[in-house]
Amino acid sequence: MNLIKILKIPYYFYRFLRDILFCTLNIGHWHKSWRFHGLPLIQKYKKSSIKIGTNFVACSNPKNNTIGVFQKVIIKTCSPEAVIQIGNHVGISGATISSNSRITIGNNVLIGSGVLITDSDAHSINPKFRNDKSKIMSSPIVIEDDVFIGARSIVLKGITIGRGALIGAGSVVSKDIEAFAIVAGNPAKKIGDVRDEKYQ
Repeated sequence: MNLIKILKIPYYFYRFLRDILFCTLNIGHWHKSWRFHGLPLIQKYKKSSIKIGTNFVACSNPKNNTIGVFQKVIIKTCSPEAVIQIGNHVGISGATISSNSRITIGNNVLIGSGVLITDSDAHSINPKFRNDKSKIMSSPIVIEDDVFIGARSIVLKGITIGRGALIGAGSVVSKDIEAFAIVAGNPAKKIGDVRDEKYQ
């Protein structure tokens, strides 16, 4: 047992230094409360902004998620004007957050495995301009405090998800979601309220 403990010390020390270096180079800051289970993929466009609060957890390792993950956590800004703001106590598992304009995520938010959050169409709707990045349409996303986004869900541009809402697995969120609503489906529709007695 003592030998195992001795062998683990260099690994954790290495991981500590690795995380500091990785975050400093890719985001520009690091916090001692952050936890990475496997390194995420973070791509920060020049002059854009990625800011993350305290007690952030990013799971890119299938061993650390109940249903597994099929990819790393991906956080990327795709234009100089892009801003990704992540609050405190946020947990993300194998999800993608991609911004051309602005994505704001509140406190105590959980984002499940395989979720995609994108504030743009990635390509122009008009086939004449599909490869013209200047024609990409984008609109900010706001995810308020205490939201839970279930696995494999997609959150599209221009959406606000109200405080405490729950997005069922596999949902496509194309319209605003009111606070405390439970939604599911494609497109996502309200099927309940998290304040209902049966959920207490």
